[in-house]
Amino acid sequence: MPEAPPANPFLGSWRWLGYQANRFESVALVSSGLLLAGGGLVGTNALGIGIPMLVVGTVVPAAATAWKRREEADEETSDARAVLLEQSLRPLLELAATTTSQPRAERLRTARSAAERVVIELANAFGDVPGVRVVVFRVTDDGSAMEPGQPAGRQDRPRAFARGTPRGEKAFEVLQGSRPFVRVPDLADADPAEWQGTGNGYQTFISAPIRSSEDGLGLLTVDAPVADSLEERHGATLALFAAALGVLFAEAVRGGGGAS
Repeated sequence: MPEAPPANPFLGSWRWLGYQANRFESVALVSSGLLLAGGGLVGTNALGIGIPMLVVGTVVPAAATAWKRREEADEETSDARAVLLEQSLRPLLELAATTTSQPRAERLRTARSAAERVVIELANAFGDVPGVRVVVFRVTDDGSAMEPGQPAGRQDRPRAFARGTPRGEKAFEVLQGSRPFVRVPDLADADPAEWQGTGNGYQTFISAPIRSSEDGLGLLTVDAPVADSLEERHGATLALFAAALGVLFAEAVRGGGGAS
C-alpha cells in the first residue's frame, strides 16, 4: 500500500484556527469585531495595518463556521453509520447464528443471498460517493481464483482475480494479510509493487478480507472513479461487514467444498 501524501500545511492551519475559534467562540467574535472595526477605521490612512486587520477579522469567523459545519457533517455520518450497523449488521450476524443447523446446500444459498444483500446495503450507505461500486469476491472451490458476484452501485462488472497473475497475486496477498482492510486513496500515486489492478472505471478502492480463523474466503471491495473519495471510515465499516460475511462463508464451506 502506498504511503499517504504529506499533509497540507495550509489545510492543517485552517482546521486548527477553526477549532480554536469555535472552542473560544465568544472571544473570537469579539476579537473579529474589533479587528474589522479597527481595520475599517485605519484602512484608508494606514493600508499596511488596516488590510491585515480586515483579513484576519474576516477569516476567523469563516474558519469557525467551517469547523462547525464539519462537526455537524461528522455527526450526521456517525448517526448514519450507527443506523447501518443496527439495521443491517446485527441481522446479518443473527442470520449467521441460525445457519449452523442447516444442510450444507442451504448454508451455501444463505451465504450467497447475504452477500448480495450486503453489497446493496453498502452501496446505498456509501451513496454520497459518486460512482461507487461494491462487490463481493468469493474464492473458488479449487482455490485458483476469486470470482466476483453481482456488483451494486456502478454496474460495470469486475474481472476475477486469478492466481499466477500479478493482479491475482496482489489480491490474494490482501486476503492472506493481517490488515482489516487495504485502502488506496489514489491509483495514480499507487506503487506498482503494491497494486496490480485494472483501474477500469475507478481511481480509488478499499478491500476487506472475508475470512475465518483458518481460511481466506473472499474479498469485500468498494471502489469509485474520483480519487480520495473513499475515507478510512468507509474501510472500517467495510471490515465489519466482511467479518460478518466471514462467519456465513465459513459455515457455508463447513463439511467440504468451497464458498462459491
